[in-house]
Amino acid sequence: MIDESDFQPMEESDLRTVVAIEQRVMPFGWILNTFRSCLQNDAYECWKLNPDESFIGYCILYFVGPSVQLLNLCVDLPYQGKGFGRDLLCFALGRCRERKAHEVFLEVRVSNKAAQQLYSTMGFRKVDRRKDYYQSPHGREHADVFALKLV
Repeated sequence: MIDESDFQPMEESDLRTVVAIEQRVMPFGWILNTFRSCLQNDAYECWKLNPDESFIGYCILYFVGPSVQLLNLCVDLPYQGKGFGRDLLCFALGRCRERKAHEVFLEVRVSNKAAQQLYSTMGFRKVDRRKDYYQSPHGREHADVFALKLV
């Protein structure tokens, strides 16, 4: 069972593990310097899910006034489909509420049906589409933009 103590702030020493997970899970995912930049900027919150010293996943939040961008939420392959993505998302939304955010936005690949289903069941609504937003093995892929009002 996951509890609050299983979520810890990401640290520089975590970045090699984070990048390894990103490379396994995300086609054309973030690189080391992108994660490092987030860690070095106070507008971002970088969290890891690490129960029993098992690095399961992470999320990156970007706070801009009353709005938040959920920039990255990732669960390592062996842990997918077991509710950890929902755990990470619930934790991230809790952080947003603690910081008095009014709304949360995110982009998700149109091909990532599992993520779209998760976000929809958590109250997010599709509000836009970004054409050719993501790089993919076959050129470019659209992203759907989802939003959740918190107040």
